[in-house]
Amino acid sequence: MKTRDRVLFAFPLILSAIVVAVAGLLFWSTSRFESAYLEEEKRDVALLTKTVADVIQPLLKKNLTAEAATYCETFHSEDCRITLIDSSGKVLADSDGNEKILDNHADREEVRRAFAGTPNVNTRFSATTHAWMIYYAMPVKIGEKNNFVLRLAISNREIDKMISAAKLNTWLSGILGVSAALIIAFYILIRVRRPLVRLQESTLKISRGDTGEKIEIPEKGIVRDIALSVSRMAEQLRRQISQITAERNEREFLFSSLSEAVLLVARDGNVLFFNKEARKLFGIPETNANFNLSRCGSPALIRRSYQAFTDNNPVECEIALTTAGTERTLFVRGGIVNSDDTHSLLLAITDLTNLRRLESFRSDFIANVSHEIKTPLTSILSAVESLQDGALREPAHAEKFLTILSQQSERLNLLVQDILSLAALEQRQINGEKNLARFHLDSSVENAVNLCRENAEHAHIDLRIVKNVPVNFYGDCRLLEQALINLIENAIKYSGSSQIDISLERDADAAIITIRDYGVGIPEEHQARIFERFYRIDKAHSRAHGGTGLGLAIVKHIAQLHNGTASLESVPAKGSSFKLTLPIDSRAA
Repeated sequence: MKTRDRVLFAFPLILSAIVVAVAGLLFWSTSRFESAYLEEEKRDVALLTKTVADVIQPLLKKNLTAEAATYCETFHSEDCRITLIDSSGKVLADSDGNEKILDNHADREEVRRAFAGTPNVNTRFSATTHAWMIYYAMPVKIGEKNNFVLRLAISNREIDKMISAAKLNTWLSGILGVSAALIIAFYILIRVRRPLVRLQESTLKISRGDTGEKIEIPEKGIVRDIALSVSRMAEQLRRQISQITAERNEREFLFSSLSEAVLLVARDGNVLFFNKEARKLFGIPETNANFNLSRCGSPALIRRSYQAFTDNNPVECEIALTTAGTERTLFVRGGIVNSDDTHSLLLAITDLTNLRRLESFRSDFIANVSHEIKTPLTSILSAVESLQDGALREPAHAEKFLTILSQQSERLNLLVQDILSLAALEQRQINGEKNLARFHLDSSVENAVNLCRENAEHAHIDLRIVKNVPVNFYGDCRLLEQALINLIENAIKYSGSSQIDISLERDADAAIITIRDYGVGIPEEHQARIFERFYRIDKAHSRAHGGTGLGLAIVKHIAQLHNGTASLESVPAKGSSFKLTLPIDSRAA
């Protein structure tokens, strides 16, 4: 049996099941409607009773029982009946009859429960109206006792009529709806379902990203128009996806090439977009695609961002950011971006930390250079003035002042040479012009030691090469020798050691040169700043030995020029070890 024949054979069974299901649903719906309608009527009766009670209670408290009864008797409503009962069960007023001929109501269920202090609703047959009624009775408190009961009743006749009409309409609507649904279902089963299934399969593939899927268009039928619309929509979707992808790639390339951090912040603080620089600046993990501004680490940035949303004003300020114990200076610019009904804040953040540090270095450098130049220059000027004032005619005095001139001129010359060397090193680092070549690093170590040996012997210091491993190196031979000479001369002049050991070792892909002394050492508080320009532990002692304060700074920059580092390990009274760690370039082989 073919699939189509099986479907047609099973159709009467399906129809019967649908009819039974709809009948059950209609029965359940009408029952629920009846219950809901009765509950709604009961709530309305209770609300109206409380409203009347709010009017008559003040009258009863003022002992104006007649006025309260009159209000109840004259209460006009086609749907309800109001009864006021005193504590003995006597009917004081009834809006639907003569209270004098009414029986005592103390035995009525709802009245008895109301006198007990409980507002309640009750449905029963009324002997007065000869009909089923819904009663709501509530106590009306006068002082500490429940002296009266106010009861409101509505007839079930109108409710039954409305419910019966609603049931009839529901059944008729259900039957008509089921008939129409079955006719439509039969049509859909025969003429629509199959092309719709094929259309669904094609749209499902497109939704999964297969935008090249072709839509099958029927020759006729209602599905043809739908398939044509979906085909046009799929083609438009392909063009839009292509355009959006190109725009996204352009935007990501633009933002990733920026040296500034870029953030797009929503009003609730969630960052909708951030580029690579922002990820680095705020320490956002690579696996984390979500970020909230509250975790940026800068209260000033959070405050200014929320202020921009409040005032709708551009942001332009300099703030501080502390990350991993390091304080950074940031310059923030941005403004509100409006898109439909949403408002976002676009921020461009420039890290000024290095610029501020360089400005500070420049200021300190100028101040230190001025101070260093001032001392020898003052001595030179003083010596010249003394010679001009007559010391030149006295040989003893003339020789003394000429010696001062010679020493201070030499000191000034050394200072200028070191400053020029430092400036040249920095310029080469910036420009990338390193002028490197292959040479034997172990030979440079020997040359530097030999050049310093005379000064060491004069100071009665044993200068030894304890290890000198042959190393082929790619770098600037002259600069590395200068760095070694500076380190050895420093140890000769300032360590107070009788022995200085020099070693060259190879550790994996790096050459390590160590200059170790066994003298006074360097206090811990000075070790972190020892490679700074013009930084001296003992300025008087340094100047006495002709130091410019730039030797170790030059060593550090020479190491950096070779992508290496200069470091210090020192224990006071036990000596110091200055170490150059220099990566070995593959071109050295």
